[in-house]
Amino acid sequence: MKPEQDYTVSEFMNKDLVAVNPRTTAKECAEVMAAEKVSSAVVTENSALAGIVTEKDLARKIVAKGVDANKIMVKDIMTTGVITVEPSTSLYDAMVLLNNKKIKHLPVVSDNAVVGIITAMEILRIQPSYMELLASPTESSE
Repeated sequence: MKPEQDYTVSEFMNKDLVAVNPRTTAKECAEVMAAEKVSSAVVTENSALAGIVTEKDLARKIVAKGVDANKIMVKDIMTTGVITVEPSTSLYDAMVLLNNKKIKHLPVVSDNAVVGIITAMEILRIQPSYMELLASPTESSE
């Protein structure tokens, strides 16, 4: 059930996101993610969102396949067609979207530029009651 009062994504999004370009090697991307202690990196080209790379991408597409991370570029492993939200999106609607699309990271975009990122874990830290969304069938925010 949608709460009467909800926060917006802009209030809690991580503005210090890790951004790489499509020609960054998978190894460089993983090193930056590890150094910054983040689970994803947005891939930008000319300041526009081109894709996203997550720890899961690195594990499944590099490590599990025994691929040399120095020889693979981010553009070859990134997820494209990334689902995004605007800063004004409510945390509840963001959590519904994360649950319905079975994803964990939502880049926040304003005027075609990535301005932050919010994750399911961050939303659950702020609103633990949203855990019920993960256990329930998909719900519409309308």
